[in-house]
Amino acid sequence: MPSTMADAVAEIESTLDTGIATIKGLIPMIWVQSKTSPVQFLVGGVAVLLSYLLLTISPPHDPSEPPLIKPRFPVIGHLFGLLNHQVNYFSELFTRHHLPIATLPIGNQKLYVIFDAPLQQAALKAKDMDAQSFMVDFVPRIFGVKQGTVDKLLGKDGVHPNIMGDMEQVFKSALSGDNLQKLASTTLGTMADTLNDVDSKKGTKIPNMFLWLQSLLSRSTSKALWGEKHNPFKDHQVIDAQWDFESHLGPLVLGVLPSIVARRAYLARNKVQSALLSYFSARHYETDPSTSYFIRARTRLLKKYDLPDDELAKNEVAITLVATTNVLSTLFWCIAEIWTRPDLLQQIRAEALLAVFGNSQKALSGEDMGTRTITIPATGLDAKCPLLASCFRESIRLASQIVTARRVLKDTMLTDPVSGNSYMLKADTNVMMPAKVVHRNTAVWGADAEGFNPRRFMWEELGPKVERQRKAAFVPFGGGKHMCPGRHFAFTENLALMAALAIGFEIEGLDRSKLKMGDSKRGETAKPLPGLEGGEVVLKKRKGWEGVEWKFSC
Repeated sequence: MPSTMADAVAEIESTLDTGIATIKGLIPMIWVQSKTSPVQFLVGGVAVLLSYLLLTISPPHDPSEPPLIKPRFPVIGHLFGLLNHQVNYFSELFTRHHLPIATLPIGNQKLYVIFDAPLQQAALKAKDMDAQSFMVDFVPRIFGVKQGTVDKLLGKDGVHPNIMGDMEQVFKSALSGDNLQKLASTTLGTMADTLNDVDSKKGTKIPNMFLWLQSLLSRSTSKALWGEKHNPFKDHQVIDAQWDFESHLGPLVLGVLPSIVARRAYLARNKVQSALLSYFSARHYETDPSTSYFIRARTRLLKKYDLPDDELAKNEVAITLVATTNVLSTLFWCIAEIWTRPDLLQQIRAEALLAVFGNSQKALSGEDMGTRTITIPATGLDAKCPLLASCFRESIRLASQIVTARRVLKDTMLTDPVSGNSYMLKADTNVMMPAKVVHRNTAVWGADAEGFNPRRFMWEELGPKVERQRKAAFVPFGGGKHMCPGRHFAFTENLALMAALAIGFEIEGLDRSKLKMGDSKRGETAKPLPGLEGGEVVLKKRKGWEGVEWKFSC
C-alpha cells in the first residue's frame, strides 16, 4: 500500500506503464484467437486499439518548444487537473517542476503555460500573441450575443473595420482628464452619502461586510457610469441578478443548452439584459446629462456597427460587472486585513490624518471635531499614504488570481529577458499566464509570500533592485496594450474610501477567525468562502467624529 500521495501517484504511473506493455503483449494472443473465434477477435482487437490510442496519443513536440510536462494520467491528465483544481493546478505544476515555461499536452492539442514573470511580460508585449481570438470563442456563449455581432466588431464580416483601435481611444478619453474626474466624483459622492447616513449613536449594523461592499460599489459605480435618473442598476434586483450571473456563469462557456445547463446564470443574465434593453431603447444615454462620457461614446461607437438594441444590451452586460468584480474582492480583503490588526490600523489612521489635516493638532490629538465638513482629497493619496497603498497592493497580490490568455498567431520565438533562453511557440496554440504563480513566488516576494505583509510594497524601505523585481512580478492588470484601463480609477477611489474609514470610523466585530480566502474558479479575484466573510459587524463613527459630514474631492 502506498504511504504518501507521492507514492500513490508513482504507483499509478507504474501501473500505467505496465498496462501499455501488457496491451502490446496481448496483440499476438488476439491474432491466435482470431483463428477460432472471429467475434472475440473483433471485440478484443477494438479494445486493444482504443486502449493503446488512449494511452499513447499525444501532440508532436519540437525540442525548441518549451519543456514538456507529461500528464500523470496519459492524454487527459492535465484536463482533469485543470477541471479539478482550476487555477491552483498551475501552482501545483510549478511547485513540482520549477520551470519558467512549459508545454502541457492535452489530448491531441497542447497548451503553453508561462510561470516566470519576465517571460510573461515578454509574451504580453509580443505582437504575434492575440487576445481577440478568445472573444470570438467565448463572448457569444457567455453573453448570448450573436456570432455575427462579434464578427462585425472584430472586422471579420468583410464590411466593418476592427473596432478595438477606436474602442481603446474611447477608454483613453473616458479615463483621463475631466471625464475621469467626473466618474470619480460621482462614485465617491455616493460613497460619502453612505458614510454620512451612519447613525451617530447606534452605527450601521452590517450582517455581511462582503455583501455590503458589493452593494456599495454596484450602486456608486453604476450611477457614475449610467447616470443618476435612468440608471438600469438603480433597481437592487438588477444588481443582485448581475452578481448571480457572475457567480454562476461557468457552465455558459460550454455553449450547450444554456437555459438548462446554466439556468441560474441564464435567467440572471436575461434580467440584466432586459433592464439594459429598456435603457438603450429609450436612448437615455443621449438624453440624460448625468450619463458618463464613457457610456455615451462607447454606445455611439457600437451603433456605428449597426447593432440593434437587443444585441447592444447583451454585449453591455459586461460593463458594470468588469468595473466592480475585481475591485470588490481587493477592497474587502484590504479592509479585512487592516481592521483585524489594531496596531496596523493605528499606523494607517495616523498616516491618513497627516495626509488630510497636515499638522493640525486638533485632528491629530483626537479632540472632539464638532460639527464640520471634512473633505478627503482623493488624488495624491498613493504618495501621502504609502503604508495604506502598500496594504492595498498587497491585498491585490494575494487576491488576484487572473489567468491571462493569448493565442499564438504564427510561429514565434519568445526570449526570456533575464536568462536569455528562447522558446519556440507554435502557431494556433493557446498560452496561459497565471498571476497566482508569480504573485506567490518566494524567490521574488520572500519566504512569507503566502501571507499578508503590510510593508511588502514600501519601496523606500526595500531599495531599487527589489522594487524593479517586484514591479515586474506584479501582474494583476494584465499587460501590453490590453492592460486594464480602469486600474488607476479603482486605486484612487479605494484609497480615498479607506482613508475616510480609517480617520472617522470603527468597524466593530470583524472576526479574523471567520475570514478565509477561497480559490478563484475562473481566474477572477478570490472571494471569501461562504460563511467566512468576517461575521456580523457594526460600522460606527469614532468618538469625537460623530458630527462630521464627509466629502471627497478629485
